[in-house]
Amino acid sequence: MRYSNSVHWISGDEPGSSGLGMQIDWDGREAVVHLDVPSSSQAAPGIAHGGFLAALADHVMGFVAAQQGGRAAVTRQMTVDYLAPTHTSRVITIRARAESVTERAVVVSLEGAADDSGLVTFKARGDYARVSPAKHHPNGTEVDYDTLEERFDPSQVFGWLAGALKDAYLPGTVSSPLVVAVDVWDATPRQWTFTATDRSLDIEAGAPLEHDVRFSGTVRSWRELVYRRKTVDQLTAAGSATVEDPTGQLPAFLASLAT
Repeated sequence: MRYSNSVHWISGDEPGSSGLGMQIDWDGREAVVHLDVPSSSQAAPGIAHGGFLAALADHVMGFVAAQQGGRAAVTRQMTVDYLAPTHTSRVITIRARAESVTERAVVVSLEGAADDSGLVTFKARGDYARVSPAKHHPNGTEVDYDTLEERFDPSQVFGWLAGALKDAYLPGTVSSPLVVAVDVWDATPRQWTFTATDRSLDIEAGAPLEHDVRFSGTVRSWRELVYRRKTVDQLTAAGSATVEDPTGQLPAFLASLAT
C-alpha cells in the first residue's frame, strides 16, 4: 500500500518547492520511505542537519502511530541516535514500525540507512499519545479544515475520521440496524461498510451485500457530509459525491453522529 505524503514545513530542492514530498509504502507492518536527502537540509557541507533528521523521523513515526493506532497521535517523547553522518544529495531508506499499541499510546521505532552502502546512519524511537477525537481541537482553536486532505494523505484522514465517528456515535438513536455503503475514490481501501445499531457504529473495510444508503465520493466530501458542512445537494452539484437513499435513511444516520 502506498501513500503520497509530504512535510510542508521542510523544503525540498525543487524550484519553488513548498515542502518535502515523499512516498510511504507498507512492507508488511513496516512503513518504508526512499528519500533523496535535499541539499537544503545540510548543516556542515554535504551532511544533513540533525534537526532535519529528527523532524523527518518524527513525521514518519507519527504517521505510523496514527495508522497503526487508528486515530490521531501526538508526540509524547522521542529520541534519536546519530550513528554516522547522513550525506545530502544521496538516497536513504527509512523503515519504521509500531512496537506496541495500547489504549493510550503507540511506541514506534525507526532506522535510516544509506542506499549506496547500507550503513544505518540514525535510529529513532518515539512514544505517541493516541488522541481522543473529542480532544482534538479545544474551544477557540483554529483548525485548517479546508486543506486537510492536501496536508495529509486522504487515507490517513479517512482513518482518523472513522475513529472520530465511532466515538461520536449516539447509541439508541436508530431503532433498527442501518447500513451505509461508503465508496471513497481517493482512499485505500476504497470500499467500506458503516453499520449503525442501537448500541454502536461498526466500521469494516469492504462493500456490504445489501445497504440502506450508498455514498460515493472523495474523503473530503464524506467528511463534509457527516460533519454537516455541506448538504447532499451541494456535494452533488459540485460533482464531488453521489448519494443513493431510496428509503430516506440518511438523515437518521447523520442524526446518530454527535458531530
